[in-house]
Amino acid sequence: MKITKRELRRIIREAIGTISREGPSTELRERFDAFLAEYDSMSKPNPLNPSLNYWYMGKKDDADCLVLTDLSEWDGAIHVGSIQTVPPDVCEGQGFASQIMNKLVNLADKHEVPMSLDPAPFGSEKLGVKELMHWYRRAGFSPNDDRGGEWWRDPE
Repeated sequence: MKITKRELRRIIREAIGTISREGPSTELRERFDAFLAEYDSMSKPNPLNPSLNYWYMGKKDDADCLVLTDLSEWDGAIHVGSIQTVPPDVCEGQGFASQIMNKLVNLADKHEVPMSLDPAPFGSEKLGVKELMHWYRRAGFSPNDDRGGEWWRDPE
């Protein structure tokens, strides 16, 4: 069985979380729950992979364009495990992922929850690490040395 980097990170995060993490405060728990409930109401669960939600972005050249997002609560933040546009050959570079990232950031601000991520491109030949870091900076994320370099965004 082949395990992707993303899946391995998710497994490690879950294992560490169950061993060493205290849960968030009651107030933060309520804000996380409200964020995730609204996130689920805005997107659809992926029937092929329950850890992903999808956002239908319309048709382009007879292809149905989707943005797939993998969000979870992790270490006191809503963690963006991945965000990707599919199919990449037709739908990437159209601003669809930026539209969804803006929705997620606005949702985090509304519910006053921080967000985190690890900028690592996968599956895209158009987007390297440098471009991805720039894209995340535009969304308000920056490296947090107190968290081992994990990228962080506090709500505004």
